[in-house]
Amino acid sequence: MGDRICLTFTDGKSFSPTLYAHWDGIILIERARDFYEEFNGKIRAEPENWMVNFISYLRKGKVCDGYYYLYPCRDASASPDDNGYWMMNTKTGEVKRY
Repeated sequence: MGDRICLTFTDGKSFSPTLYAHWDGIILIERARDFYEEFNGKIRAEPENWMVNFISYLRKGKVCDGYYYLYPCRDASASPDDNGYWMMNTKTGEVKRY
């Protein structure tokens, strides 16, 4: 049950941990695109840096237990059965489903 989805950031060479969102569904990808538009060129392009800042952007400084989880990049234990795995390139903003 939920609207599960996973997102990983990449710069084409390295990868962030995978963010598993239990309830966000495809809205998570829309938020990632908004984040890219707002912060591209304002923060370093390292995928790990993007993930930390993206989570902060999503939560607006609020704690939320049991909603988001981090896993090693595309770890099989993150099961996004509803909406799958997605990857965003921090240099181009391109988003793909895997």
